[in-house]
Amino acid sequence: MMLTIALVIAFLSVVVSIFSYTKIFLKLRHHQGQVLSHSQQGQPNDGGIPLNIARYKKTVSSIAWVQLPLVICYLPFIIFVPLAIYVDVWPEEVVFITWEFLLTLVYFNSSLNPVLYCWKIKEVRQVVKDTVKQFCCSSS
Repeated sequence: MMLTIALVIAFLSVVVSIFSYTKIFLKLRHHQGQVLSHSQQGQPNDGGIPLNIARYKKTVSSIAWVQLPLVICYLPFIIFVPLAIYVDVWPEEVVFITWEFLLTLVYFNSSLNPVLYCWKIKEVRQVVKDTVKQFCCSSS
């Protein structure tokens, strides 16, 4: 019962995450089209705060680089576990090996996130560099 609840929560989390990212992406694309349309017609932006489209594109791209591995790593596990539990068609050894592989994939996502953050987010990369420099200099 607990595993079923955990799987439902994990599945809903992945679905909400995908839905949210897609909505952000589509909204940004729509807004970019509006800004281009207004700028080509020479219309002002109604005195509002100018939107830095390039910055938001970069942010959305960074989100995608974190989102994609999350889906790739979690979805197979979320799909396999109910099949393995409720549909008893595979040999126990196959279930065990697949379970361990997919669980490792889920854990791998957590290991992959810091690398993706450092690669895609300049501020995080700079803090990591500063921390490494500070650690190297203080240990000598």
